[in-house]
Amino acid sequence: MATFADTSEAEKYIGGIFEAGFADPDVQKALARSGLVLRMNLSQPDAVITVDLPAAQVHYGDADAPTPNMTMTLDGETANRFWQGKVSIPLAVARKHITVSGALPKLIALLPHAKTMYAVYIQRLERDNRADLLV
Repeated sequence: MATFADTSEAEKYIGGIFEAGFADPDVQKALARSGLVLRMNLSQPDAVITVDLPAAQVHYGDADAPTPNMTMTLDGETANRFWQGKVSIPLAVARKHITVSGALPKLIALLPHAKTMYAVYIQRLERDNRADLLV
C-alpha cells in the first residue's frame, strides 16, 4: 500500500483536512466544542501534527505546538485510509494499529463529523493526481 512520500506530504494531507474542516462552520463548531488538543505522532513518514480544535489551529512539528490533552500514534497509511472512510477507530485501537492516550470517548464522538470530510479528502488526492493513495 502506498503512503505519503515524506513529512511535508503527510502534513499537507492530514493537517490540510483539519484546516478544511475548520473552514466549514458546522464542522468547526463541533470540533471546538470537543475541547480536544490532539497530537498525532505519525510514522512512515515521521510527522508530528497537533490540532487545537477549540482554537481551529494546526501546528506542525514540536515547536510552538500547544500541550495536547490527547495523543494518537499511527502510521501514515492508517491515517490516509482513515480519511477515506476505510478505518474504524475503535477497531484500529483494539488491534493496536492506533494507540491513544487521553479521552477516547471525546474522539469517538467526533467521528460523525470526520465522515463529512471523507469526500473532501478524496477530492484533494484526486485533484493532486495521487491515485496511488486512494484505497
